[in-house]
Amino acid sequence: MRSRWLVLGLVASVALNLFLIGAAAGVIALGTQMARSAGARAAAFVTATQPLPDADRRAMRQMMRQARDSSLPDIDHSLALRAAAWGSLADPKPDVAAIKQQLAQSRQLDLAIRTRVEEQIVDYAAGLSPANRAIFATGMRRALAPPPNQPVPPASNAPAPTQPLRISAAPRAAGRTSPPLRRPPRSAPR
Repeated sequence: MRSRWLVLGLVASVALNLFLIGAAAGVIALGTQMARSAGARAAAFVTATQPLPDADRRAMRQMMRQARDSSLPDIDHSLALRAAAWGSLADPKPDVAAIKQQLAQSRQLDLAIRTRVEEQIVDYAAGLSPANRAIFATGMRRALAPPPNQPVPPASNAPAPTQPLRISAAPRAAGRTSPPLRRPPRSAPR
């Protein structure tokens, strides 16, 4: 009798250990993949300048550093607005309208910063030689391409077709291809 429980305990222990090892490997793999994709998106401009000749690459990166440095006060203000908005949500009676207004103001600052920096980069890249402009454009397309395991969005500017969301307990009358999902009856406890 004891050897039976010992074998059962060992099998359960091995199964649990295998599960934990698999879960840890999955978390590590997912974290690595997320870090790679986020890092690639954040450094798209730097990645795109990599194939440029040394002089152009250094000059362009210097211009990007200056653009970033000139935007730091706005970035800090945007972060402060966001932190204040989310922090005030914990108040006993939060002012929802003020929170939404602060978040909207933060988004507007973020959009203005992005617009200003991208315009500076476009203006600078437009002054490059045609060959170097093509190299930079190819680098940007490559850096901003979706990861290989994600589908490519449609090329047109038209929105993707969507189906209306139906929230109803009643089944649809026409076009049903499968029976409605039903919960199986519960069996009596033994």
